Amino acid sequence: MQFEQSESISPDLIHLFENTVLGTNGAKYKHLDVAQSVGHTDHPLSFSLRRNQHLLANITFCKRPFGLYLRYFTFDKRFQSKGKARMNPKSQIKKDIEGVFEDITSRFPGAQNFCYAYIDAKNVRSKWMSETFGFQTKAKLATQSFSRIWPKRDLTLKEEGMNQALFETIEKQYGHYTAYFTHFFENGTAYSIFDPEGNRLAFAQFHKVRWEIQRLPGKLGGLQVRLLPYIPLLNKLIQPKAHTFLVPDVVCNPSGNIRDVERLFEAVLAQKKLHSILWWNDTRDGLYQKAKQKFKWGLLHRLIGVAEVDVVFRGDFEPKTPIFVVAFDMV
Repeated sequence: MQFEQSESISPDLIHLFENTVLGTNGAKYKHLDVAQSVGHTDHPLSFSLRRNQHLLANITFCKRPFGLYLRYFTFDKRFQSKGKARMNPKSQIKKDIEGVFEDITSRFPGAQNFCYAYIDAKNVRSKWMSETFGFQTKAKLATQSFSRIWPKRDLTLKEEGMNQALFETIEKQYGHYTAYFTHFFENGTAYSIFDPEGNRLAFAQFHKVRWEIQRLPGKLGGLQVRLLPYIPLLNKLIQPKAHTFLVPDVVCNPSGNIRDVERLFEAVLAQKKLHSILWWNDTRDGLYQKAKQKFKWGLLHRLIGVAEVDVVFRGDFEPKTPIFVVAFDMV
């Protein structure tokens, strides 16, 4: 039994991801459309632990210009600890995983500045696993919902390919952030809204995502999921079996009026005929701080609130600036 290394993601690994339920306390959900999502993994470096050709565990990193992002850290359900259970410190699987991290450290000295990952702050199992292998929480993300039951159209909304003007605005706003890189937006499209003179007020990229939600956050989260399909209006916001929503990337606000970003979000929901957005930001992010004070977040926010995500780093690296978050990493 040993880890096999690959720079691609195998079909049985996709199958493992498809059957993985995320979360232990609070929210529980599964990603749908996994095969399509996995296909967008940027520069994967994958380690799979097998026994008799059966996949037991996987660690997959994304190689990025500044370091390594720990994209997947997944176990077959038979090997997952429950709640606060601990892995045997003398077990072979623990030694093998430690060997992977030691190999990564020795292979990329200096060239790779840090290794980082995102962990649900309430996921006890994942937090313990990260601490076991030398990761420490050094920043926080906010998981912020935005919803409209009847989103309003905006006739100035325009879809456009990434161009120099957009790129320069993104660079100015995010270029100094920790973990900034351009892979996921440099060839994409953006949605913008404009004033009557044709000046761009706000823009962002948006990605459509589907989850199967098994439990919402809070003490009554399990009951809420069972009841929501039968509650008028709320059943527009959450469809537990296949909840479809948008996730924004590189949100920019050239006008300086944060309400233009709110207007953009609502306009894109109307255009896509959807009702909710999940937006992840470093809690120190200036744009998000402005939005917290001014936005009308909608009914879903009142229902589930804001959830925290821990940003964990392995080693001594200290992020001095907010973390640059790309939608792909969160879904």
